[in-house]
Amino acid sequence: MKLLRLKINQEDGFRSLQKDFELFFLDKNDWRQATAFNPYVFAGKNGSGKSNVLEALSEIFYHLDCIYLSNKPSYFNNEEEYSGDDFEDLTNEEKINYDPKVYKVNEYELEYLIFIDNKYFTEIGNKKALSKFAHIHITKKESFRPIVEWVNKTDFDFEEKLSSSQIKSLLPEYVVGYASGENETLSFPFFKSRFIQYDAYYNNLITESIIDPSPESSLIYVDKSYSQFILLANLLMYTNSDSEKDILSPFKEYVGIEGIDSFRLIIKTDILKKFEGKEYPLLNNIDFDAEREGKNTSSYLEKLKKCATTWYEEENYDFYENESNSSSYLILDYKVNEATFKAFQFHFENNPLKLFELFQLLLILEIHSVSQESKNNTYSTENIFLSESINFRPIESKRVLNIKNFEIKKKGLEKNIYTKALSDGEHQFLHSLGLCLLFKDTRSLFLLDEPETHFNPSWKAKFLSSLRFCFEQQEKDSNETMREMLITTHSPYLLSDSDSKYVQVFKKGEKPFHPDFQTFGTSINSIGIKIFNMPNTIGKVAQKRITDYKEELKEIKSPDNLDLFISKVKSEMGESVERLLLLNDAYKKLK
Repeated sequence: MKLLRLKINQEDGFRSLQKDFELFFLDKNDWRQATAFNPYVFAGKNGSGKSNVLEALSEIFYHLDCIYLSNKPSYFNNEEEYSGDDFEDLTNEEKINYDPKVYKVNEYELEYLIFIDNKYFTEIGNKKALSKFAHIHITKKESFRPIVEWVNKTDFDFEEKLSSSQIKSLLPEYVVGYASGENETLSFPFFKSRFIQYDAYYNNLITESIIDPSPESSLIYVDKSYSQFILLANLLMYTNSDSEKDILSPFKEYVGIEGIDSFRLIIKTDILKKFEGKEYPLLNNIDFDAEREGKNTSSYLEKLKKCATTWYEEENYDFYENESNSSSYLILDYKVNEATFKAFQFHFENNPLKLFELFQLLLILEIHSVSQESKNNTYSTENIFLSESINFRPIESKRVLNIKNFEIKKKGLEKNIYTKALSDGEHQFLHSLGLCLLFKDTRSLFLLDEPETHFNPSWKAKFLSSLRFCFEQQEKDSNETMREMLITTHSPYLLSDSDSKYVQVFKKGEKPFHPDFQTFGTSINSIGIKIFNMPNTIGKVAQKRITDYKEELKEIKSPDNLDLFISKVKSEMGESVERLLLLNDAYKKLK
């Protein structure tokens, strides 16, 4: 998808976004570039409101998901199921904070472009569907359901009313959220979406339906609990692939990862077999993209076993020494070699996203430990410390999926190291770049909140170029891929790698604006001064020393003292614009 416009119309605004806040994205003159990767970079001081745009979009698409999902939880009450004032008489807890007519972003306008999925529009020919973009306009007014309008549907010779499934297909395939800091509010709708995904899986279990690891709900929040699985899926599925260029070269060049040595997966099988006292076989007789009938399928667990070096089942696995627990586990050990890569790539269709979605399914099933009361509180809460009030992840021995002894080969080191030994910056680089690789061939909206926080300056300068490199490799068809990415940042490096028409500057209480200069190729010092209002290019203590030197220079009367002054400045101060200007004044006085 490609965003065109977002406008907030509700009287009290949304967080720091005031009424009539409006943000324009891709200009109509640039629609021909819709399949090109040009992320929007939101820059500004802390608290300027740039992250609130990401929050608003995640809330909007969460609400739309809740309306158009075909498999909603049974406890999601819908006003259409009630007559008269019955629905209004329900408590907020009974409504589970889901009402098609009311939500947090209650009045807005949203426009974007997206490709048509022919599976839901069989009457539209492939060539016509790919030759144009569907222009979608969504309007939400207070106390009314959102209205989804396909603006240019006559261009596709489509005159019928859109069904719910067709509207769902016109929403982003995935909304991928990531925050490097403590932005709890961005994660709210994503955590709610995890509960919806869990309940959909659970419903499939008890109805013995085919389970597809790919969730119908589009919101995916990849926090630190997903980090090792993101790295593992990429390393397993892209290593020794048929690509002409190594798509993982940024992993190797910048982080120094040369490959996987070994890892262990531990799956708690008694949880998979038992829910609420009843026996339900999970992950049996199911397959990716399985037909509903007439196709032989096999268990996902069997796929993992076939890729393993060895596996066995064990009771009372000791996660910690002398820990007592009565559970059963499937232990899968992998000593990685070329055969391991080929096995994973065969059984998971050479698609890292399919492997990751299996990991994601198992991680989401850990929500079994969260009570229905806690779920209800999550749906209706405004508590900004949500993750502290509700424990979304059980302890290791209670988790459905654990990864242990994940050893990698790292350049410059004789011995292998555990991935846990990587630095914060290395984890963040692999995590943020890896999640983009997983979803790169999908109609996705990426919402990345300060993804480069822990990077060193060199990596900050290379982040966007690394993304571009990875997205350009192994494209299924670049003309069929339309992805959108919004990045909030405090880094001048990201702005220096972005054309100014893709940069939005945020200032508290003001409307965002494009810089009045070309940011692409501008020095980071200049960007720091112009965008972030940096008073100078050196630290405050050093700037105070420069100020003292200027006062000292005023008092010097003789050439000899000027020579001594110049020598002192050169020896005590490092190279900077401020030092250069000070020395220039001294040389002028010397002449």
